[in-house]
Amino acid sequence: MDATVETIYDSAICSVHNFLCQCQDCTVSATEHQEKFSIAFIRQGNFVFKVFRNDLDAYNGMFLVCKPGFEHRVGHVHDMPDQCTIFSFPAESIARLEEQATALNWFLKNPDIHSTLVKATPEMEYLHHRIFRLLQKPHFPRLWAEQLMMDLFALVLSRGDRQQMAMLSMKQKRNYLPMIVQVKDYINDNLSDDISLPQLADIGYLSPFHFNRLFRQITGISPYNYLVQVRLKQASMQLLHTGRSVTDIAFDAGFNSLEHFSAAYKKQYGKPPSHIRR
Repeated sequence: MDATVETIYDSAICSVHNFLCQCQDCTVSATEHQEKFSIAFIRQGNFVFKVFRNDLDAYNGMFLVCKPGFEHRVGHVHDMPDQCTIFSFPAESIARLEEQATALNWFLKNPDIHSTLVKATPEMEYLHHRIFRLLQKPHFPRLWAEQLMMDLFALVLSRGDRQQMAMLSMKQKRNYLPMIVQVKDYINDNLSDDISLPQLADIGYLSPFHFNRLFRQITGISPYNYLVQVRLKQASMQLLHTGRSVTDIAFDAGFNSLEHFSAAYKKQYGKPPSHIRR
């Protein structure tokens, strides 16, 4: 496969690579060898990841988890260039990752399954968004970046169920998935704003009704619930890592009342926000 792969972060925990496909023709790549354990988030595009006895239909909204020591091929589905953020791990980290990924034992302990897809939650996409934005800056706090990465890995590796992925048509992938990516980026960049449905629909030049239906079909969640879950993740991080008041955190995350925030937080995490502070 013709691609540029830039290493944008490197540490003892993992290396982070920005993968940008440069292929001009929609073909299947030559056989490639998987050198390291990796977790890749598909930021854009759609490709078929061909591994032993399995073809994985990978597109935005999914994490591709691969074990080392196996071969694969990659086939383009259409001419939209693939873009991925790839987190690759040194051999000494694999045992620690497996300790966190007991829910994925069906995958990790089976030598006949080399790769699997994990459907991203809004929380995971928010964490990836924060990490990728952070690594674009010339200077950033390494400890904070690595904390975000560890939180992301824990979430991805805890999704151990064999999930039923949404079956998207070629029209949805080609015409609407890029728009959904833009909408998600907008939400993650402006989560504290009073975002409206027509505002999001305008990004894709669609009616609010059509946009709302497409967003649900493609992501499995409504635009409103996506926004709420992203806001809750940001608030949860603030509660864990700052000394700010619960009220300030709630309003900063875009909630218009402490009662609404507390009820949504308890529904999402099973405990009120004050529980973290205790």
